[in-house]
Amino acid sequence: MRKATRFVSGLLLFTVLGWTGCQKKEEKKPQAPEVSETAAGDEKKKVQLLPGAWEADVRANLLKMIASHGKNSPDYDSSNPPVVVFDFDNTCIRGDIGRAFFDYMVSNLKMKFDDDVFEALPADKRDDIRKLVKELQKLPDAERSGSENLQELRKKMHQAYWSLCKDMDAAKCYPWQVRFYAGYTPGELTRMANQVMQDEMKKPMGSEQIKSGPDDKTPAITSTGIRVHNEIRELMYLLRKKGFRVWVVTAGPQWVVEGAAKQFAMAHGQVIGMRAKLDKGKLTAEIEPPPTYRQGKVDAIEKLIGTKPVLTVGDSWTDAEMLAYGENALLIDRGYSDLRKKASESGWWIQPAFEVK
Repeated sequence: MRKATRFVSGLLLFTVLGWTGCQKKEEKKPQAPEVSETAAGDEKKKVQLLPGAWEADVRANLLKMIASHGKNSPDYDSSNPPVVVFDFDNTCIRGDIGRAFFDYMVSNLKMKFDDDVFEALPADKRDDIRKLVKELQKLPDAERSGSENLQELRKKMHQAYWSLCKDMDAAKCYPWQVRFYAGYTPGELTRMANQVMQDEMKKPMGSEQIKSGPDDKTPAITSTGIRVHNEIRELMYLLRKKGFRVWVVTAGPQWVVEGAAKQFAMAHGQVIGMRAKLDKGKLTAEIEPPPTYRQGKVDAIEKLIGTKPVLTVGDSWTDAEMLAYGENALLIDRGYSDLRKKASESGWWIQPAFEVK
């Protein structure tokens, strides 16, 4: 009887201890956290949508605009999506792809240099440049590269461009560069420009003095290096994801910028810029209006896009009319105090220029 009692007592004790141990194990088991849609949580998610060096108020305004016009908004119309328009040079990138491409075409003697091209040159520089081209065309590639004649040609071509811009209205000066690409197809220019863009992204940011010789005291100056503004690229991606149509409207050559804009996943036809009329699929030296400079950017949007943008983005006075045209405007502030004042008075969003290395 005593043995039986001890057995039952032991069994009860084991059961109680075992149950208590299991209970303790169950208490230690981690519980799944509850999902709480707090305001702070929502704000954190929003910030992650636009990473980088955005000003807090600019980021908030962009996200608010995207929410109110994007595909989840009540008035969204998939048959007529909202439009956002960006300038390119020094807005999407730091640097100038038009100038880099121009120098590439000169340095590699890629311009076709026919009568139309020579006629596009300022009269006082035409004969000297024609002579240099003829001499360089006689040389083998190995001797041509780095020669003093090539440096002289580069110098005179750059000086021709900038002297032209001093002497004539900018609306006529900006399209001038496109005339030098006569004889090429748009696709050929786009492919070359894409490669130039990739090469420029590897170069240090800075400038080059183009001298015809070591004793040259009057060099031409050109910028070197290009960097992508990743904040703008991420903004473009988000806009597309949310159902916006994204365009670039630039004062640069259209097909050149289109090649560079592949870094932003811009497809064919989404870039509008200075362009020449085509003849049998090749560029001529005749410019196609409107010139995409200042008011011409607005004219191009109305003619070729046909929808007033909900947001326009630019960095300089050449974008001022386009910025004023958009429902909202974002100025990438590169330090022009008069333009910053204009932006502040106009209610544009102001984002300091993004740093690059």
